[in-house]
Amino acid sequence: MKLLLLMSVALACVALSFAWKEPWIGGVGLLVAFVAMFTDRDDVRLDDEKGSYETTKSVRNMRSKDR
Repeated sequence: MKLLLLMSVALACVALSFAWKEPWIGGVGLLVAFVAMFTDRDDVRLDDEKGSYETTKSVRNMRSKDR
């Protein structure tokens, strides 16, 4: 949600820079876009973070021994 909000603010700033002929507003919009990209978190949990007893490396090692 935060990413969508920041990207819409960035797009509005870039659009305003063309409408008002003020280039610094577009620069602010690009800075906001970079902040939005670099502060976006990936909330997908990895197998190692799920609290399971087996890690992905141990599972791969066990499967390779069976072959």
